[in-house]
Amino acid sequence: TCPQCHRSLVLDERGLRGFPRNRLLEGVIDRYQQGRAAALRCQLCEKAPKEAAVMCEQCDVFYCDPCRLRCHPPRGPLAKHRLVPPAQGRVSRRLSPRKISTCTDHELENHSMYCVQCKSPVCYQCLEEGKHSSHEVKALGAMWKLHKSQLSQALNGLSDRAKEAKEFLVQLRNMVQQIQENSVEFEACLVAQCDALIDALNRRKAQLLSRVNKEHEHKLKVVRDQISHCTVKLRQTTGLMEYCLEVIKENDPSGFLQISDALIRRVHLTEDQWGKGTLTPRMTTDFDLNLDNAPLLQSIHQLDFVQMKVSSPVPAPPILQLEECCTRNNSATLSWKQPPLSTVQVEGYILELDDGNGGQFR
Repeated sequence: TCPQCHRSLVLDERGLRGFPRNRLLEGVIDRYQQGRAAALRCQLCEKAPKEAAVMCEQCDVFYCDPCRLRCHPPRGPLAKHRLVPPAQGRVSRRLSPRKISTCTDHELENHSMYCVQCKSPVCYQCLEEGKHSSHEVKALGAMWKLHKSQLSQALNGLSDRAKEAKEFLVQLRNMVQQIQENSVEFEACLVAQCDALIDALNRRKAQLLSRVNKEHEHKLKVVRDQISHCTVKLRQTTGLMEYCLEVIKENDPSGFLQISDALIRRVHLTEDQWGKGTLTPRMTTDFDLNLDNAPLLQSIHQLDFVQMKVSSPVPAPPILQLEECCTRNNSATLSWKQPPLSTVQVEGYILELDDGNGGQFR
C-alpha cells in the first residue's frame, strides 16, 4: 500500500514492473538534474551509485562499467542496442519526445480513459475485460484538463495562504524585535521608578535622622545644664559645710551664738533646695521616638505590577486586497481580509464614504 495515495497493489510475477511508473516525478527529476548539471549516476547499483559510464538509448538506463558488464552484456538482442556517453544520453533524452504511458496490466495498450471510481487512467482492454468494466469512465484529456484546472485553483488558494504565512512570519519576527525593545524600555522604566522610591526613602531617612539628631542635642543640652547647675550648687554646699565645721571648732560661745541662728537657717535652706527635685534627672536617656514602618513594609511587600493591559474589543482595520477590488459601471466591489494577528472575529464592516468636503460620512 502506498503511504501517500493509499492505493493497494498486488505484487505479481512481473515484480516491480507491474507497478505504475510515476512519469511526472521522472520528468521533474530529469529537469532538476539537467538544471544542476550534476554527474549522472548508475541506475542499477545496489548501494552507493557509481558514476555512469554509458547510457543505452533503447533501455533508457544509465550504467556504470560493472553494471553494464553484468546487466547489459554486448551479446544476443542487447548487441543491437546503442550505447552512448552519459552526457549525450541526457541530451538525447531531453530532446526525444516523452514515451506514451502504457497500461500496467496490459503493457501493449496506451491509457485512453480515466476511471472515476478507481481514480486512475485505464485502457480499452481494462474496460472490456478488467475490473473497470462496470465503472464510470471519462475521457482522459477532459479529466486531465479538469484536474489541471482544479490543481491550479488549489495552488492559487495555497499560494494565498503561503503569502499570508510569510506576512505572518514577518510580523512575528517584528514582534520578537518589538518585544526586545519593549523589554529594555520597560526594565529602564522599572529601574527608574524603583530608584525614585529609593531616593524618596533616602530623603525621608535624612529627615528622620535630622529629628533624631535634634532630640539628641536637646537631651545632651538639658543634661549638661543640669550637671553645671548641680556642680555649682554642690560646690556652694561643700563650702558651706566646710565653713560650718570650722565654726563648730571655735570655743567662743558668744561669738558662736552670734552667727549660729543664721548658719542653721542657711543649712536648712540649702538642704531644702537639694530636696526639691534637684537630684532627679531632668531628661531620660531613652528616645521617646518609635518609627512606624509597618505600613511602608506592607506597601513594599504588596508592590506589584498592575493588571496587564486588556486587549481592546475594537477590531483592527481590515486589509484591502487591491488585486481583488474592482469597479463596474456605477458599482464597486471591495475585497478585504482580517489582519493575521487580529483576535476579534469580524463578520462584516459598514462602509461609509467621505465626500472630501468636510461633510458627514454617508
